[in-house]
Amino acid sequence: MNKSNLTKEGLKGFSISFNKAKTLGITDEDLKYIYEIGTDKFRISMRYTDLKGNKQRFTKVVQGLLNAINKKWEFLNSLKQGKEKSENSQNGLEEVVEKDNEFQDLTLREGFENFFVYRKSLIGKKTGKRIGRTTYEKDVIIYQGRFIRDCVLLNKKITDITVEDAQNYVDELFSAKPVKENENETLSENTINNPYELMHKAFVYFKDKLKIIKDNPFDEVEQKPKYKAKDRNYLANTDIHYVLDEIDKKNIRLRLLINLFLETGLRIEEILAIKYSDINRRRMTIKIVRALVKSRLTGELIIKDLKTEASEREITISEYTLNLIDNYRYFKEQCGMIVTNDDFIFTSWLDNELITPSRYTAEWRVFIRLLGYKDLPLRVLRHSAATFMLQGETNIEAVKKRFGWSKVSTVLGIYNQSNLEEDKKLLNKFEEEFRNALGLTYSELYRISVNRLNNKRKVNSLIQKLLSKPIEEIDYINDLKQCQNYLFDLFPVFRKIAIIDNQLDDEEIEAIFEGFKQIYKKIKIEPLNKVT
Repeated sequence: MNKSNLTKEGLKGFSISFNKAKTLGITDEDLKYIYEIGTDKFRISMRYTDLKGNKQRFTKVVQGLLNAINKKWEFLNSLKQGKEKSENSQNGLEEVVEKDNEFQDLTLREGFENFFVYRKSLIGKKTGKRIGRTTYEKDVIIYQGRFIRDCVLLNKKITDITVEDAQNYVDELFSAKPVKENENETLSENTINNPYELMHKAFVYFKDKLKIIKDNPFDEVEQKPKYKAKDRNYLANTDIHYVLDEIDKKNIRLRLLINLFLETGLRIEEILAIKYSDINRRRMTIKIVRALVKSRLTGELIIKDLKTEASEREITISEYTLNLIDNYRYFKEQCGMIVTNDDFIFTSWLDNELITPSRYTAEWRVFIRLLGYKDLPLRVLRHSAATFMLQGETNIEAVKKRFGWSKVSTVLGIYNQSNLEEDKKLLNKFEEEFRNALGLTYSELYRISVNRLNNKRKVNSLIQKLLSKPIEEIDYINDLKQCQNYLFDLFPVFRKIAIIDNQLDDEEIEAIFEGFKQIYKKIKIEPLNKVT
């Protein structure tokens, strides 16, 4: 390593970017013996030998990296001027390999206090190590839980904690009993994984940042708790058809939320943070640039940056969903709200303010249970969307980009090129399966054409779109007849199937049009006033 220059290896452990450090003229030699311990907080720690041959340590905590560098060189110059050198220590200095006097007597409880100060300093950082506020709060909650709160190690010095202590702690986790009675005799491995992982992270901090231990005792533990991913529930295509059909009967806000979930595969925190200004109608896209979360500690609603750079993206949305957004905004304005482009789309019924995400999950829970499903959290819609998009021949990179995953391996381990055109194909795939220009399936169009669909809302919607009529001007019988004749002309197969219609049940009709879908999906259904 060239000590007169700056290298990425020499900058390891510092949050300052490489380019900024280079601009400031910082070198690897400047950074030697300096350690970042908090937000713009640095510790200088170096060994030297005084004139009497005694080994000493110089330690100082300084605000600001440049101040720390200057203080270090001031001390080195004073050593040089005083000729305080040692034969066994070049320039009177040794590498930092021993315990830091400032922290070596910390108990585990005190160590955790330092650990959380450090972790909090990483929230919202743009470069280097960074964590989300929700991740930090999750760690705090785990620390406050019984598995660490009641741990006998908390009052023991960190430097005295051995591998045997760590092993005993893990053994106690595996043998822990549930708080509630009539449950399993022992806890699941996923439950005890959280306190183990937090302990391990803390000792990594004690080793790498505080440098008071050489080895992490939790690295040597046998039978470490491991998180086991649960099988993800998802809705099959027939289930999605059912959900989209039934959600059409619900309030406009819930209808928009569920359609956005299934069409885009967004996370709930991304959907709830969308503003009207994020919609580009010319490109028919939506920009995902922020997230809404609820603090686990204070309960406040927080607008935060997305998890990774890959999470910030632009994806296509359909005309159908754009119309839902317009209808929701129109509803708000009719209720007396003043709605601007800088407002969030999803807000309270009473005003234009954000509400807790749990309100939406509660609405979903009531809705999905009424349909006969159980134990399906709202996030199942994202899993369902991903499962559908990955069916058949799919550009995996486009799926990765649409869903905001940072690694291709998260999808299938396949890589390709991705752009808005590829993203549009994903939307087309969704619309071909679940919608056409009228928001109806081919089997529904057929059943309307033979007076077999009892959903008057869908029939009215068809008449409105085909005849370009407001609902109050519809002559139901005559207008429906006009639409039916148009559908028979547009889809000749409708007349053929109608001959045996009285012999078919609904399931058979659905199955028939699964086969015809590939033939007719490219047919453009125009309003009758455009048909020549």
